[in-house]
Amino acid sequence: MDEEQRNSSPDELNDSMSGELSASRGSDGPLNDSPKQTPTKKQRINTPSPMGFLVAASPPKFVSFDQLMATADGVANMTLAHEIAVDGSFKLEKLDPQQNSIEKQVRDVMHKAFWDVLQEKLGSDPPDYSHALILLQEVKEEMMGILLPQHERMRTRINEVLDLDLIQQKVDNDALDFNSYAEFVISTMARMCAPVRDECIAKLKEIKDVVPLYREIFAVLELMKMDMANFTIQQIRPYIQMQSVDYEKKKFQEVLKAQEENNLDGLQFTKAWLTRNTEKLKAASASDTASTSAATPARIMNEAYVELLEWNDQLAFPETLLMDQSRILELRDKTQRLTLISAILLVTYNTVGSPIAGISGFKDKLKNEITVILQDVDDRDIPSKITNVAEHVNKEVLDCMAEHGFTAMDETRQNVLKGQITEVVEKDHSVHKLIGSRVLDFMGQSIATSHSAPIKVPPGLSAVEKELSELCGKFLRLIAHNRAVFGIWYAEIIGGLIKLDEDLSPTK
Repeated sequence: MDEEQRNSSPDELNDSMSGELSASRGSDGPLNDSPKQTPTKKQRINTPSPMGFLVAASPPKFVSFDQLMATADGVANMTLAHEIAVDGSFKLEKLDPQQNSIEKQVRDVMHKAFWDVLQEKLGSDPPDYSHALILLQEVKEEMMGILLPQHERMRTRINEVLDLDLIQQKVDNDALDFNSYAEFVISTMARMCAPVRDECIAKLKEIKDVVPLYREIFAVLELMKMDMANFTIQQIRPYIQMQSVDYEKKKFQEVLKAQEENNLDGLQFTKAWLTRNTEKLKAASASDTASTSAATPARIMNEAYVELLEWNDQLAFPETLLMDQSRILELRDKTQRLTLISAILLVTYNTVGSPIAGISGFKDKLKNEITVILQDVDDRDIPSKITNVAEHVNKEVLDCMAEHGFTAMDETRQNVLKGQITEVVEKDHSVHKLIGSRVLDFMGQSIATSHSAPIKVPPGLSAVEKELSELCGKFLRLIAHNRAVFGIWYAEIIGGLIKLDEDLSPTK
């Protein structure tokens, strides 16, 4: 390593962590991006809790509840901003408790009690409107919360009609028409709501009983609040995307500071991740004197990012990637599924040979049908389902050969084909390993190569080119954002690893 790189600061190292290619990745050609997806089984992993950032070093000291909650709040805000910035389809959804859960039972009992009391009080003689006034006040607040700042006239009108002091005077004078307020609320909601809620408003107009009517009014108002929140997110998303990198940096720095004050290492697993890949590159360089895979900052980062696509679930996920953990593991699973499908196609064509080699569209047909068969199959269950795939592929091959006038395979060749497909599911199978290596090489090139340079899809992957390119595009967008936010910490860690290596090197 030259003198200039030895003296590089973390910021300079950060600037250098792009564009270099690990020696094990290689070749050039076009990269296509397509919206088409290959269905796979999603990884059932929840988005990590803010507490996931609070990883204790050894030995830990006690952390107060206030300190813990302050840190968790900062992480929660950072996570929300991150989700809005990187997920174009992100939206808030109503969280309903699970069926038969204690939470749902308690909620249902409380709601029923409230509406039963309202029904009882309105049905008394004379009617008791004390609960009804509370209800109108809450309806008013809900409607006000949905209005945008420019809706001044509507705000004024709501204040005039739902004036609680005036309504109380009507109650005192026995002149209250409770239904008339419901009509006003519904007509105002019809003017405020999104078109998707028009059907809900129409159903409200059909309800004649007061208590069921107001119960449904509240339900629709809840939906309208969610619509307005998601509309607001949609409007501010471009601004959040512009500011998210700086905001996430600031919040993560606050998290690290809080952890450091409490003897916690907030980058423990990130350091382990980068150290592991640094050592991998050093070992590869040492074993091959002709290798160009020196452990430079860019190559270390490229190798570390590629490792995510074959991540071992037994390892702790890096803290800097926790917010994207579910997305990354989903991409990993889809990448592995594409690898399996490509391996099945390769052994099929190698076994059958020329009769199907030049038949247009047959490879895509097989790919789509294999994808459908494996669509809802968990990775752990694939070995038990692969026989179905082998039988189906064999049948399709026979039908195709008959359709194009070729002599059918004998039983021995058919058994060979089915046996090859059954065996290739194992990840240590030579064909499976070859295809997996090519897929990771392709991803590694995509990370390291300038976007202006085309990248060639490796041999054996032409049938899944569109799906692979789409996965690659999603992965690149994730790691580009991750590098922009956490690059300064990556540079500092890698700089320390490289410096340590130099300090331990024999002096000349």
